[in-house]
Amino acid sequence: MKNAALTELTVAELLTRWPEAIPVFLRHQMACVGCTMSPFETLADVTAVYDIQLAQFIDELQETIQPLEETL
Repeated sequence: MKNAALTELTVAELLTRWPEAIPVFLRHQMACVGCTMSPFETLADVTAVYDIQLAQFIDELQETIQPLEETL
């Protein structure tokens, strides 16, 4: 999946599709996993809230989910 497409996903959409990404959120001490706002906030939104560079966060997510996509 392209980086631009990932930024438009809500946290809930991403975690539903790739639960393997949960540790990335936890590593950054983000409370997004299980948050009631996760269906409404995009990755761009939450990285801004947590003052995390979006590009770096997306790269970390890609490292986690890309190997999974290649096996599909």
